[in-house]
Amino acid sequence: MYKWEVAGALDGPAVAALAGRLRRDGVRLHQATNTVGTMRYLDGQLTDLVQTCRELGVQLRMAVGPRGLFDIGGQKLASGVVAAASAYRLRGTDQLAQAVDDVAHAVDLGVRGFLVFDEGLLTVLAAVFPELRLKASSNMGAANPAHVRLLAQAGADSVNVQRDLDVRMLAAIRSATTVALDVHTDNPRGTGGFVRGYDVPEIVRVASPVYLKSGNAAQDFSDEAPTPRQIEAIAHQILLDDQLLRRLNPAAVPSDTAEF
Repeated sequence: MYKWEVAGALDGPAVAALAGRLRRDGVRLHQATNTVGTMRYLDGQLTDLVQTCRELGVQLRMAVGPRGLFDIGGQKLASGVVAAASAYRLRGTDQLAQAVDDVAHAVDLGVRGFLVFDEGLLTVLAAVFPELRLKASSNMGAANPAHVRLLAQAGADSVNVQRDLDVRMLAAIRSATTVALDVHTDNPRGTGGFVRGYDVPEIVRVASPVYLKSGNAAQDFSDEAPTPRQIEAIAHQILLDDQLLRRLNPAAVPSDTAEF
């Protein structure tokens, strides 16, 4: 089983435009993940996104705020690799409480799926909101079977693995857990810049159930929705991946069954 997903600063009009563009070529957008987060949108913008996704049959995941990038701490400003590794984690009890409040507010506005950057928050949300769908972010750095299994046990219904894992690594993770995996098929330059289209048929074969996160290379990480030109480039990348998948793994079929 595989599904197509796009992540980024997606608002209602961007999701509608992208889903419509893909539909012209017979490809369905199954899930949209907004990586900016609930706290960066006005309620009206968020309810429009929720309604748009509902009308199009697209599953929506919203990132949870605040996250360390909005914090006053200085560690995220350090240039060292170790310092950067924890940049998205929550700092202190106040931020943890604010993140739970962020989720509760988004639930009131109709959101049912979330992207979570912090392992501790994941355990809290799973206990407080057992009905929600919680995706573990790639910023948690899950890159081995034990880590992915741990995140699933903590409450994640899908795990976004580290972006650069090879097919053998993904197969090993799949052998250790049944949780859905989110796998980037391409990335913007800020996170590696790779495009791995020829891996897509094998990823589906060894890692299903899997969300194929495609079109990232057409975007930069920002708080702004993709432009019409970027939307066309995102769709183009998904269609390229779909073409390779259909040619090299014709037995694979997408799952159009909604999960939430």
